[in-house]
Amino acid sequence: MHALVLRHTQRQLPPLQNAIHCHPCRGLLTPSLDYKYIRDHAAQLAQNALARNVHDANPTHVGKLYDTFRHLTAQAQDHRSQLNKLSRQLSRAPSDVGLREQAAAAKRQVRSLDAQLAEVQGEMQEEALRIPNWAHKDVPAGDEPRVVREVGQLHLEDASRFRDHLDVAQGLGIVDLEAAARVAGSRFVFWRGAGALLELALVQWAVGRAIKAGFTPHVTPDMARASVVDACGFRPRSSAGAGGEPSQIYRVAPEAMEKPADDPLCLVATAEIPLVAMRQGQVVRLPERLAGLSHCFRAEAGARGRDTRGVYRLHQFTKVELVVLTAPEESDAELARLVEFQASLYADLGLTFRVLDMPMHELGASAYRKFDIEAWMPGRKAWGEVSSASNCTDYQARRLGIRTRTAEGL
Repeated sequence: MHALVLRHTQRQLPPLQNAIHCHPCRGLLTPSLDYKYIRDHAAQLAQNALARNVHDANPTHVGKLYDTFRHLTAQAQDHRSQLNKLSRQLSRAPSDVGLREQAAAAKRQVRSLDAQLAEVQGEMQEEALRIPNWAHKDVPAGDEPRVVREVGQLHLEDASRFRDHLDVAQGLGIVDLEAAARVAGSRFVFWRGAGALLELALVQWAVGRAIKAGFTPHVTPDMARASVVDACGFRPRSSAGAGGEPSQIYRVAPEAMEKPADDPLCLVATAEIPLVAMRQGQVVRLPERLAGLSHCFRAEAGARGRDTRGVYRLHQFTKVELVVLTAPEESDAELARLVEFQASLYADLGLTFRVLDMPMHELGASAYRKFDIEAWMPGRKAWGEVSSASNCTDYQARRLGIRTRTAEGL
């Protein structure tokens, strides 16, 4: 059920001395990006972006902007130093017309350079934020995932006698898709009677298991700023025109919100977004294990056919999310623990499922490595994704200004 569509995400945080800051140019965030690193590894980063099917990233351009930024910064510092020197001279000779003219010219030059710096910095940051995360060396090459393991039996020879979930649910009277379509359009559902109770029971069961595993439960906001959504690796705006994927994020109409139109509110696609973003701008102690319950909203652009039948790939569903903030050296082990936690849930439910190590083009912008779990759905005669676990390293932490201290206390 959709209450059990868990998407576990694990974040690796940069220590304080490795966080490279710039002034905020978007929303309320202060990303900590290493522009020198981007410049020095532009070719590799560009190749990585293309392999991930990210077509609007241009690391080479970021490197050129960084060089321009450094040049303008040096010029601005020189002119500011000259202005300070002239100001000291004027304090001793306030009636010197020549000094006053020189100081005025220096002030104009500083203002001009500051304006150029702000423009270059803004473009540099926006371009750098489009660059996706690196990928783990063991991520499968090619288009197909690697099957890590399968649990349970498929019973392919008996597939014709199975009814799909919609036939079963409608026979039991626990869903009403027609009423939902009249109210909200296609791909929405009313859970009714035992169906509503079943969803609530699954949520309670999943949250209880998460608590036993050391996670602190949260009920999270269903909306977040577009800048926050973007920082977490979810594109609020479609990149289809640049050869990328259409956005799966719903934006709230500006006239219906209090926030400025340049940073509108969005409906969250997952509680991952508010869970991670609530630590933005903070220095945190590790590890931190967070569980979140929210409604999730997905445009599901491009989904069609059997993938849209019944209650599979809805525009709105309930999901339990797990997030771990952890140290870099613990990130791979934490990811493995999250995958095992997911697998234990589906094993206890008696599902036939498989664990997949996902290829590059399935990683999105933020994931360094991702494992999906697919359950065998006899009525569809196919596998279907029910959960995912990702290691995002420091991708979101840098974009949200989340930091931690080293053992030395720096």
